[in-house]
Amino acid sequence: MPRPPHDPDHDSIAGRTPTVLPTSDGLAGHRREASRPKLRRAIVCAIGVSLLAAIGFTVATREFRADPSAARIREDNRASRGDAQFEATPGPSGTSTVPATPSPSSSQSVTSSQSAPATTKPATANAAPTEPTMPTGQRTIRAFITGYSYFDNTPAGSVDISNPVIHQSAAGMGTYADPITVAVGHSIVNGRDILDWPTGTRFYIPNLRRYFIVEDTCGDGSSPQNGPCHTGYSAPATTWLDIWIGGKGGSTSGSDACMNAITDVWDVLVNPGPNYATAAGSVYGSAGCTKQYGNALLLS
Repeated sequence: MPRPPHDPDHDSIAGRTPTVLPTSDGLAGHRREASRPKLRRAIVCAIGVSLLAAIGFTVATREFRADPSAARIREDNRASRGDAQFEATPGPSGTSTVPATPSPSSSQSVTSSQSAPATTKPATANAAPTEPTMPTGQRTIRAFITGYSYFDNTPAGSVDISNPVIHQSAAGMGTYADPITVAVGHSIVNGRDILDWPTGTRFYIPNLRRYFIVEDTCGDGSSPQNGPCHTGYSAPATTWLDIWIGGKGGSTSGSDACMNAITDVWDVLVNPGPNYATAAGSVYGSAGCTKQYGNALLLS
């Protein structure tokens, strides 16, 4: 395809029509002459940039010489922004070391230790004594208390018992470790002998300050549930306990008098703890009948 004729009006630089200068051969010389303005502008720009750089370097040098601490201030400002971790610091031996950057877990632990409230232990030197912890199942009931002795046991003049636990015969000193034998009512149902209180049940009677344990039954015949210790006690008692008072070495009259003295409705602790006051010894013996203390409960 033939090339279109050249149009000098559209061969412009920066939108301007190039100047056509005559030459010795009479031909247009705009293609050679058009590159000279470009060269001049490039030279002028290069000189300008060089002058600005020289002026900036001179000003910076004068500022540093006038105030040598300026660079240090800039470094301090950079350190305050968190860049100080890259600065070398003198180590214990005079060598330079780079401090380790705290890990997030370390900063969290410090924050937690700083924010944790201080605690103090309460003073216990002058604390008032507390009541002893009661054993599970301990409770207080009202019981009709009577007694039986060596002289009116079955058979008479014996120490036999029907349900031995820690004693093979009626005995005991009334302490928690050595409770006194007590007889309870029972029933015979379908040939089975069912005690009102399970064998081995412990009691504590504040009036006598002694511990007792179920090891005997009260009532004879084929229907003991219709006799003493099971029925016939008065309110407000909820049960009947017939305690072993001993008597061997004493007299029938003396034992009878002691049994009459203690017969009444008294407070009784069921499943008591081991820390109650005790007046160890037989309820009745050669020294006579025990002292009575009422329903006041006293710790040992």
